[in-house]
Amino acid sequence: MEPDPCFQLPAKPGKTNDGGLRTRGFYKAEGSEPIVTVITIAYNCASSIEETMLSVLDQTYSNIEYIVIDGGSVDGTLDVIKNYDHAIDYWVSEPDRGIYDAMNKGMRASTGQWLNFMNVKDVFVGNKTIQILVDKYLRGKARFIYSDVLLRHGPFGKAKVARHVCNHEKLIIHHQGSIYQKSLHLEYGPYIVAKGMTISDYLFFSLIDQNNYLKSEDPIALFDMTGISSAKASARQKYIIDYLMNGMPMYECLMRFQLLYCPEKIEKILVWAVRLSRKARGRT
Repeated sequence: MEPDPCFQLPAKPGKTNDGGLRTRGFYKAEGSEPIVTVITIAYNCASSIEETMLSVLDQTYSNIEYIVIDGGSVDGTLDVIKNYDHAIDYWVSEPDRGIYDAMNKGMRASTGQWLNFMNVKDVFVGNKTIQILVDKYLRGKARFIYSDVLLRHGPFGKAKVARHVCNHEKLIIHHQGSIYQKSLHLEYGPYIVAKGMTISDYLFFSLIDQNNYLKSEDPIALFDMTGISSAKASARQKYIIDYLMNGMPMYECLMRFQLLYCPEKIEKILVWAVRLSRKARGRT
């Protein structure tokens, strides 16, 4: 079968507003140490991107390919990126169609076998995180490694941190706390880019065969919760996917939709009813 041209990397980056080591002919080489590509998506985040970048650049693992995809920032973000031009493998700044378009750009520009998306404001738990993942998991049969994530509310090093339990069987997965084989995109496609689509990653996780998942006992990412709020549009999309693909009964799907639009007292009753019905059916 011929490779999908949508996933092929141009011989040389050809953007006018790009940079990094690859634009000067320096590429990572696959050998005994697999290339792990870490991708950061950025847009107008001058005050927070450096923390994320340093979290990647300070990793002790020697064969990391670091790619930064900027959506055409105008607030000084590009200046921060350029300060690390000597250390980033490839960066580009240009308008895009949103986060999933940017993620696909990063995926297509990658040369590594393994991918991690580390969002701005989020960081690796420690500087040995990638090395631990390579030593423990990346030479095995699993193709999608994920972990619990640590949640913080506030500045790095000062905020209270809580552990958020992830579970692939319940599709509780964060791409910051995951590392997976790029070849999965050849089988299941890129992230869907469409107006109003906010859960393309959730759909991608839903498509992947359960046998590909393996949970790491070591948390991978520290996830920033500042400014994060529950989005009803995302919830609606998740419920539809859960009904169509993940075995959610129709009555439960309808009840969850109702939760999005009802008063708090009624919401509590419906939550209790959903939990009771799931328990009666032997589901957690």
